Amino acid sequence: MTRKERFLTAVGGGVPDRVPMFDFLFQQPLYEALIGRRPGAYNARDAVALALKLDHDAIWLPFGGFNGFQPEYLDGSTYIDEWGTTYRTNESSWPIDAPVAYPIADRDSLNRYRPPDPTLPGRASEIEAFHALPNDGMALTGGVAGPFTTCWLLMGYERMALALYDDPDLLREVFRISNAYNMEAARICVEAGCDALWLSEDLGDSSHGFLKLDHFRSVYLPYLIEITEHIASMGAPILLHSCGHITDYLPDLAQTKIAAIHPLQRTAGMDLAQVKAEHGKHFCLIGNIDSSRTLPYGTPDEVAAEVQEAIATAAPGGGYVLASDHSLHDGIPIENILAMFRAGREYGERAYCGA
Repeated sequence: MTRKERFLTAVGGGVPDRVPMFDFLFQQPLYEALIGRRPGAYNARDAVALALKLDHDAIWLPFGGFNGFQPEYLDGSTYIDEWGTTYRTNESSWPIDAPVAYPIADRDSLNRYRPPDPTLPGRASEIEAFHALPNDGMALTGGVAGPFTTCWLLMGYERMALALYDDPDLLREVFRISNAYNMEAARICVEAGCDALWLSEDLGDSSHGFLKLDHFRSVYLPYLIEITEHIASMGAPILLHSCGHITDYLPDLAQTKIAAIHPLQRTAGMDLAQVKAEHGKHFCLIGNIDSSRTLPYGTPDEVAAEVQEAIATAAPGGGYVLASDHSLHDGIPIENILAMFRAGREYGERAYCGA
């Protein structure tokens, strides 16, 4: 199989020739160690080169900014993006900074709010650049935001939580703004050649989901269904990235067009064996290698043992992609990252060949 065939077979719930491998490449020292340079902004040339060094089968290149856009800097580390959200950079935030202030506080600010235009030129430039790069037939995955993620970037969690009780229609209107933008972004990504799309949508913390089930179903779920049906109608598998404990939401998510769930965060109590048993027929499972404990603090042998365990648990019958349970971040020793994917290749081949 080609890398793309291998990845898409697993995403579709099938059995590939070996377990595919993927991750979010968020560590600059890893780039320097393996390809000899540190990227400034996250970009296709460097990400593809690093992914191939790690023997990955897919790469993530998200929908981005437009040509010539410059954020408004308030000081050396604080800036306002085109959505009006204020971010602060620090040494460990690359490539995704942390929001610190939000443009929508109430209905008055919502009425004045004007979202960005997703059709401005340049937003898919890194996605388009992929096709001219030596990529060894990897799958190209794009990325857009889900309605919950956009809403917290525009309002913040505290205002969202209050609005659930005081004015749930305010949230619905922001969800509509998100979908209008991201459904168009998804179309552009697919037309630019993406094989699958990530929907970034953190729905839980380390112990529970952010929304009670009645709020999840009555306020949020219709907008998730709207964007997933739109993406699926274009033939692109949907890969849901949701950190946190989302076990209670999985039966509802299984009724949507979502093809895969990532990252199955161990420290949030996401039990790989349980999810495989209960939902392995509904989703491809991606991740579950502990990026909070084993990868940063374990030995290479401990990393390899966890990889072997995850593959033995989730690979039978197909529908599993090896990845960390978040990303390859700065806190992980490079030797542990290399150990993870060496073990992934070894045990991933054994999973389907009986060796």
